Amino acid sequence: MSRNLKREYIHKLIKLEVPDGYKFDLANYLHNPSYEYEYPSFCRTISEDDAVIVQRRVLYFKHYDGSGEYIEKFMTFDKRDAGDWKIAKKVTENILERSNRFNLNRLVSLI
Repeated sequence: MSRNLKREYIHKLIKLEVPDGYKFDLANYLHNPSYEYEYPSFCRTISEDDAVIVQRRVLYFKHYDGSGEYIEKFMTFDKRDAGDWKIAKKVTENILERSNRFNLNRLVSLI
């Protein structure tokens, strides 16, 4: 799938009501060339203290053979890193559900 970059679709994703304070990851969807961001994803900061930031991301990933899966990722960032870029120190992935087709409503329901 090529990314849907139409103005109406992007506005729909930004205005989408998602539970628990999750936000559409607009910057990665528009500019990141990784296949992980071919479909919309939603992220939220779970916890933050003086040393680390823990984020949860819910996304859909389509494999080369046509199969796909909804995934949740927990990423831990070191807050003491200087600059705007943060490198994830610990990443854990859980497969929430396997599906051959992407469905935005299903992605939102898994949050």
